[in-house]
Amino acid sequence: MPGTPLIVIVAAVCYLAAMVALALTQAPLGTPLFFALAGVGVLAYAAVMVRVWRAPSPSRNLFLSALAFAVLFRAPIAVAPVSPDNDMIRYLWDGRIQRLGINPYAVLPSDPQLQWTHTDETRDMPSARHRTPYPPAAQLFFRFVVGLHDSSRAMKLALVACDLLTILVLWRWLVATGRPPWLTMAYAWNPLVVLEVGHSGHIDALGALWIAAAIHWLSRKRTALATVAFVLAVTTKLLPIVLAPLLWRRISRRDAVLGGALLVLLYLPFMAGPQVALGGVNNVVAHVRFNGPIFMAIRTATNPTVAAAAAVTVGLLAAAWCRWKLSADNPAAWAWPMALALVAAPVVYPWYLLYVTPFLLTSATLPLTVWTVSILPVYVVWELAGRGGAWVVPGTILSIEYGVVLTVASVMMWRRRRPASPVASGSTE
Repeated sequence: MPGTPLIVIVAAVCYLAAMVALALTQAPLGTPLFFALAGVGVLAYAAVMVRVWRAPSPSRNLFLSALAFAVLFRAPIAVAPVSPDNDMIRYLWDGRIQRLGINPYAVLPSDPQLQWTHTDETRDMPSARHRTPYPPAAQLFFRFVVGLHDSSRAMKLALVACDLLTILVLWRWLVATGRPPWLTMAYAWNPLVVLEVGHSGHIDALGALWIAAAIHWLSRKRTALATVAFVLAVTTKLLPIVLAPLLWRRISRRDAVLGGALLVLLYLPFMAGPQVALGGVNNVVAHVRFNGPIFMAIRTATNPTVAAAAAVTVGLLAAAWCRWKLSADNPAAWAWPMALALVAAPVVYPWYLLYVTPFLLTSATLPLTVWTVSILPVYVVWELAGRGGAWVVPGTILSIEYGVVLTVASVMMWRRRRPASPVASGSTE
C-alpha cells in the first residue's frame, strides 16, 4: 500500500520518543504525563495496525525495520530504575529465599525472623504481609534469575527477554501456518505489552511466551512439546487452565501423562503440609477485588467461591466450543476463552491481558485488541490512591473500558449478520 513505509517510520519514531520520555521522566502510573506518553504509543500502534490488516505483505526490509523498532521501544524503559512498589520486588525475594532453602509458600516477607533474607530492595515491599500468589513455574523462574543476578533490574531484563522470545515464536508460527509475518506487529507493537513488560516487568510475560509456544508446537504436530509448554503456562499463572479442552484428542495419552507428571514434579517441591501450593490464590478469591464488575455481581447474588467457579466454567465452555468449531491454529480459539474467564474474574489488572495478546491477530479478536487499550485508563486508580483515594476503579472509567469493547463487538456482530447487498452477492460476469 502506498505510503506504508513512511507511516511505519513516522509512527515508530514517535513511539520511540514517547518511551524514551517515559524512561527519563519516570512518570508515575496514572499521571497525566503517563497517559500522554502511553497515548502516543496507542496512536502509533493504531496507525501501523491499520496498514498491517489492509496490506499484510510489505517488503522484508520494512518488516525487519518494524521488528527492530519494537525492540527499541522496550530498551529505554527496560533499563530504567524499578520502583519500590513494583511486583518484581516480590519476585526477587521469592527467588532469593528459594536459594536459601526456604519454601516461599510457607513464609511471609514480614516475618521478623526472616529479616536477614532481605536486601535494601526488598525490605519495604508492599506485599510483605501477604502470601505469594505465584505458581511453581513462576517461582522457579524467579530462582533462576536471582541465581544469575540478585537485582530487580536483572528480573526486568529477564522478563523483557521472554517478551522478545514471544515475538520470535509468533513470527515463526505465522510463517509455519502460512500467515503473513507482518501480523507479528500486532503483538510486538502493542502498547499494553510494551508498558506491562518493558516498563512494569510482570511475570505474565513468561506465561505469554509459554502459551505462544504451545500453539506453535501444536500447529506443527509436536504435541509433547506443546503439552509441556501448556503446563508451564498454567503453572506460571493459572489463567490458561481454561484452554485445556483445546488439547482434547489433539495430544496423545502419552502426552497427557507427560503433562500430568510435569505438573506433579513442579508442585512437589513446594508442598507445605496438606495444602497444595496455591499460594495466595484463595485469599484473592475471598478478599481481593479490582476492575471485576461481573464477578462482583455474581458474588453479591451468591458467594466468592461460586463467582470464581463461574469464571472458570465460562472459560472452559468457551474453549470446548472452540475445540468443536475452530482449528487448533486459530488465534481466536486461544484468545476468547481466556478473555471470557478473565472478564469474570475478581481481579482484572491490565497486565493480566498479556496472556491474550499473542493471539490478537485477526478481526475475530478485534474487540480484545481494543480491550488492551481501553483498560489502560484504570491506571488512574494508582494516582488517586497515591492521593488518599480508594483502590476502586471509578464508574466512568469502568464504563469506558468495557463499553468500548462491547460496542466494537456489537458492531462486528451486526455487520456479520447483515444480509449481503445485491451488488455484493450478484454475479460478476
